[in-house]
Amino acid sequence: MRKQSRAGFALIELVLILLTIIFLYYLMSKFYFKRPLLNKEVEQTLVHQGIDTTNYKTILDSTKAKLANIRKQQAEQE
Repeated sequence: MRKQSRAGFALIELVLILLTIIFLYYLMSKFYFKRPLLNKEVEQTLVHQGIDTTNYKTILDSTKAKLANIRKQQAEQE
């Protein structure tokens, strides 16, 4: 009888831990994929430079691509 109650208790602990991890993942993904809060002037400058300001991920990806193009152009000039 005691082993059965311990197994049930372990299952409840496992479910609570799993729910906590899922909730934290939800919060982090919500923060990561939301629209960034940028100053209008900063956003206009970034868009003018060809950087996508839709969300944080696109800002990072387009900035990396822009830097790669700059490095490629510098290598071609040398």
